[in-house]
Amino acid sequence: MPKTDLETLRSLHGRKKWEHLWAYYKLPLVLILIALYVIGYISYRNLTRKEDVLYLAMVNVSAGSDLTEQLTDGFAQEQQLTGKQQVNLLEGLLLSESDSADEQYVYASEMKLLGAISAQRLDIVLMDEKACAALQEEGYFLDLRTLDSSFGQLDGLNDAGTALNISDTPFLSPAGFSGKIYLSVVQNAPHPERSAAYIRYLLQQ
Repeated sequence: MPKTDLETLRSLHGRKKWEHLWAYYKLPLVLILIALYVIGYISYRNLTRKEDVLYLAMVNVSAGSDLTEQLTDGFAQEQQLTGKQQVNLLEGLLLSESDSADEQYVYASEMKLLGAISAQRLDIVLMDEKACAALQEEGYFLDLRTLDSSFGQLDGLNDAGTALNISDTPFLSPAGFSGKIYLSVVQNAPHPERSAAYIRYLLQQ
């Protein structure tokens, strides 16, 4: 700021000083305000951003609020995760047409599921028998015995080791699903160790 402008500014008071600043230094002030906003926004996002430690998807299956909490927050508590860590749940996916899902909705669900797999934002899929058969045929799932050799002794594990019937587990059994519910882990799961821990959690081992 030139000396003459500084002297002029010192001679002004109150509203006239702010009017002078705005009239002659509008652009620098706007840029400073924008920079402060951007810095504040980035800082806020960094402070409040949560880390996804496990990605779940529910396909052809819907859970009530209590079961959803057990499947997500319950596991987080059991694992003693911090407040900045969370289980990410992708729900509302339907791979077969029904009264509540037309062809376009099914297609959109397929794209969401494939997108999550491609981006490595999916670990575990909870699904009904139809979805399990369709996704297994595409070869999306890994052998659960590669996560933990003891999983080979689990009741309800299919011959390929890629799908586990969890219908009778402590959390799923009281939910009263009409058909069987299966669990599988995708081939490129970003959190395989956490996925194994999740299976033990559901089985309460």
